[in-house]
Amino acid sequence: MASAVDNFFSLDFEESQYFINHYKDLLNIEIKSLMAEMIVAQNSLKTLNQKFDIQDLKKSVEKHVYPNLYKLLQVALTLPISSATCERSFSALRKIKTWLRVSMGQERLTDLSILYIEKDLTNKIDIKEVICIFAQTERRIMLE
Repeated sequence: MASAVDNFFSLDFEESQYFINHYKDLLNIEIKSLMAEMIVAQNSLKTLNQKFDIQDLKKSVEKHVYPNLYKLLQVALTLPISSATCERSFSALRKIKTWLRVSMGQERLTDLSILYIEKDLTNKIDIKEVICIFAQTERRIMLE
């Protein structure tokens, strides 16, 4: 899928078939119209400069001019983010689970995973405040 999306960004219709076919029914994409839109967009971008990148593509593809291409471009631009998030989540889970595998229940694993995966937000938390709140609560550990 990743290589098909990369080929889609370079407006290569043939090499991006996997990506196109995967989303054509969901987004009501007309294949022949899409192929024509990709050719026109490619020609128009090449007249501006020989090599074009994603930024150029994003600027020139307008919803009312290239409706099919626009829909697929919106999906293609979000795929790397969602893929990276999944990969980061699995990587984090592997680190946490290896470290605490023996003594951890599912609920604790889930909670620690969320904290690690969302570390951008976690780093903004005031640790001293959390410690104060935790110290004020009555905590009893039931031993079996």
